[in-house]
Amino acid sequence: MDKIKGFFKRIFDAEHRKMTFGIIGGVVAAIVVIVVIVLFATGTIGNKNKKVEKQLTSRLEELGKDFYENFYYKQAGNDEEAKKNFLSNYSKLGIKINLDNLVRYKTGESQKILDEFKNANGDACNSSNTKVAIYPKEPYGQKDYTIEVTLDCGFDGKETTSKKADNGKETTTAAPTTTKATTTTKKKK
Repeated sequence: MDKIKGFFKRIFDAEHRKMTFGIIGGVVAAIVVIVVIVLFATGTIGNKNKKVEKQLTSRLEELGKDFYENFYYKQAGNDEEAKKNFLSNYSKLGIKINLDNLVRYKTGESQKILDEFKNANGDACNSSNTKVAIYPKEPYGQKDYTIEVTLDCGFDGKETTSKKADNGKETTTAAPTTTKATTTTKKKK
């Protein structure tokens, strides 16, 4: 115990005080710099467009899922066999619907939904080019499909693709000079 007291007494005596505070200040400054670098690298700070882009991608995917599962699938045929035959025609071609038409399905909420689709600068997304493509998959049930989301909102002139597979992992890639975001999600019963 005396050794510990002696150690602290030496650290905080007048001769060593400047050196001790310099070391502590340097360590604190290094930690702050590392934290800021990590936050910029992960997009937590510095690029609010990434956060908005991710939110809008999720929202558009949600609208597309709701449209397909609660409206389109029910209209596809009178029985399961008719639905299967009809939807199988679109497994490769896809059912493409833009934001303008998606909001029409949500009667009474149309303008509110359109107002959500703005980038971080407040610029509205192009509701004709912002769209979902739904690809029905075997066995062509209500939740058997893949959905791709495309945003045209002026996000930094980059294309960001996120794919969600059955294992739930996401991957992201970037390419210059486009303004799309695409998300693919596979749903199973």
